[in-house]
Amino acid sequence: MCENLRKKAVAVMRLEEFVFNDNVITELSDSMRNNTLPHAIIIDGAKGTGKKTLANIIACYSVCTGNERPCGNCPACLKAQHNSHPDIFIADGTQSGGLSVDVIRNIRSDAYIMPNEAATKVYLLLDCDKMLAPAQNAFLKVLEEPPSNVRFVMTVSSANMLLQTVRSRSRLYSLYPAPPEQAAEYVAKLFPDEDYNNILHTAQLCDGNIGKTIETIQNGGQEASKLADDIFRAVFFGKEYDVLVLTNKLSAGRPFAASVLEFLSENAAECVKAAVGAETSSAIAKECAQSMTKAKILRIAENIDRAKSVLGTNINLNFFGTWLSSVLKV
Repeated sequence: MCENLRKKAVAVMRLEEFVFNDNVITELSDSMRNNTLPHAIIIDGAKGTGKKTLANIIACYSVCTGNERPCGNCPACLKAQHNSHPDIFIADGTQSGGLSVDVIRNIRSDAYIMPNEAATKVYLLLDCDKMLAPAQNAFLKVLEEPPSNVRFVMTVSSANMLLQTVRSRSRLYSLYPAPPEQAAEYVAKLFPDEDYNNILHTAQLCDGNIGKTIETIQNGGQEASKLADDIFRAVFFGKEYDVLVLTNKLSAGRPFAASVLEFLSENAAECVKAAVGAETSSAIAKECAQSMTKAKILRIAENIDRAKSVLGTNINLNFFGTWLSSVLKV
């Protein structure tokens, strides 16, 4: 019934390989060792802090048949890694309709069917930020009286984006960026040929966010990250001329423009968190959230998402920057 929900999985990482957030890892390790892992879990944190990685670890643990779960080597773990385990399902909120009421009702019905192979059936609900209240209320019905052989794992930038009734029936694990120095040490192992000072500088620009640091280095995105921050500040402080000048720099190329928009989107997500009182390590989000209402911040975030779609068309880049500066006005 939920075949359409299954998406691509990632390779299994063991909990001890997870960087930073030692308190979360210790608690999860104890729960896994004692077989007391909650039936409903929320993992919140900024993009790049490892939410999806941790969700996949929990999914593999839930179906693993090895002695030390997740072992990464048993048939169940190998199936999970190759996106073929029949008891792991993923609904992705970044996809259109990925967490709609119909999808949630589908999950709710399927949850009461016995697992195919594993002792536990796992549903990963990823990127729940845009999961609307009707879908959350539909999900609440199965959270209140869950089957004993089912586990739900939700990822979201901030648990405050979910209804209190959903939060109260789930165990929350919050992930935070690492100190920039620690992030740089980890990333340096992945890029042994990259200059360490460059890695450290990037980690500092990314506020210790390991995923963002890796992505920035891979895309050569230090310039894109800085431009996104400059645009973001100019928008929030109402400097319309500066916004126009800065956005016109996106004419340098479509990949560069896409990278800038991605950083802008991450800034907006962190700003929303700061606006609702959730903790964020983003200095720019804390700074900008004080100058605008939540409604205006959400409008900016929506317009950034709109700009991503527009960039995917054949729009002239010389015009795109001017257009973007106009839609970012609030």
